[in-house]
Amino acid sequence: MIDWLSRRFFGYLFIEMSGFSPERFLNMCTVHEIELWQVVNSGQTYQFFMTVPGFRKIKPLVRKSKVRLRILKKFGLPFFLYRNRKRKFYGVGFFGFFLILYVLSLFIWDIEFDGNRMYTYDTLLKYCESQQINYGMRKSKIDCDNLEESLRTAFPEITWVSARVSGTRLLVKIKENEVLSHVPVKDETPSNLVAEKDGVITSMIVRSGIPMVSIGDEITKGQVLVHGAIPIIGDSEEVINTHYIHSDADIYAKTSYQFTRQIPLYRKIDVETGRVRKGRYIKAFHSSFMLMLPKPKGTSWKRTMEENQLHLFENFYLPIYVGNITAKEYISYERPYRDNEKQELADKMNQEYEKKLLEKGVQILENHVKILDNESLCQIAIDFVTEEPVGRQEGLEIQQVEPEETNQSDERN
Repeated sequence: MIDWLSRRFFGYLFIEMSGFSPERFLNMCTVHEIELWQVVNSGQTYQFFMTVPGFRKIKPLVRKSKVRLRILKKFGLPFFLYRNRKRKFYGVGFFGFFLILYVLSLFIWDIEFDGNRMYTYDTLLKYCESQQINYGMRKSKIDCDNLEESLRTAFPEITWVSARVSGTRLLVKIKENEVLSHVPVKDETPSNLVAEKDGVITSMIVRSGIPMVSIGDEITKGQVLVHGAIPIIGDSEEVINTHYIHSDADIYAKTSYQFTRQIPLYRKIDVETGRVRKGRYIKAFHSSFMLMLPKPKGTSWKRTMEENQLHLFENFYLPIYVGNITAKEYISYERPYRDNEKQELADKMNQEYEKKLLEKGVQILENHVKILDNESLCQIAIDFVTEEPVGRQEGLEIQQVEPEETNQSDERN
């Protein structure tokens, strides 16, 4: 690679040699370490390549070996510049290209986050934009130390941040804490435990409070399950005061969920015809240009695009994006849903709702899927029989009890 660059920078020649003793000339070049390559014997002459500095050293060798050299072609930067010495605009454009690259190298054109799992790329990028760090800003205006500190402050789960500028990229490496950053404070507010929905109690463990229901009871939404007001009974078996606590219990009930979804009787089918149109597009900054033949009138096409950001080296990214466009023609028609397609939709719907219930901590005991057809529509109905915790906290109003005044006559007696 170094030899290749050196030859083109200093120039090299394609030479034809003839004369009395060409072999002696080649041997002397080897002794004096003059580089020759791709030496070809064409019968009466030899043809080979050699560098311009080497050509300047061979005059004594030419005289001793009595050969004649003829330059057939000239290659390399010196000859290129000489041939184009009168093309001023060509030279201006050549040096202008490198000037533009230098100007572009002063800005940030790509931001990369590494190690983020809890926070998405878009979340971190929006935060950087709120701190005036975005694409196209000057690299000299980025304070990496300040960015590291602000990220740790804004996102408590981030324990370590390293930010650095490499080329035209801002690289931010993040390490997140997988342990909870704080221990939740226990709620001691006086409250009742009420039912979140209708059901039948299947199990209950009461840790604090007075249970108002028992296993096997039917409950309705909003019904008090555990009371947080504990009466204090005096010697005369009368309520003399009330002690308010935070109700705490694990109460599970058998509940049910019903979901329905209507689907049309006819399904739209897209079929590709096999005709394909291809094009390219380029996007620079906020402008874009697409090169593609227009679609024929009355036809429908689906387009897919593949985009890549240009870069010269690993970290020298440019604000230029190029991409390929592929368009495929299709025709559409409608036909009735088949039985297996209806069943696939029902199964997919069942899985979606089942996943949502499981994420909420609901245990599914039974589920029944029905497909109801008539002349106007098709309806999918799903019934779930479940078991889940049904208690939720509800604030308790504290009532102040004033002590009864004793009659003076009673005190005298």
